[in-house]
Amino acid sequence: MNLKEILFKELKRYTKLNFDLNTLIKDLKIDSLDLVILISDLEKKLKIEISDEELMQLKTVNDIVNILEQKQTK
Repeated sequence: MNLKEILFKELKRYTKLNFDLNTLIKDLKIDSLDLVILISDLEKKLKIEISDEELMQLKTVNDIVNILEQKQTK
């Protein structure tokens, strides 16, 4: 499973809305606590760490994919 598939599977646990890579995170109707839990779950699953500053810069689903890819290649 690639990072996009992993993320989409996790996101579907938190929202019933349709989304794609260009969807704004705020449009997913996920509250901030759930977003932090989602990111924490991804960090554990992928054995990476995303800083609070990086988390605050995420605007779209694609931004999440990009940061996951960056962190995983380090």
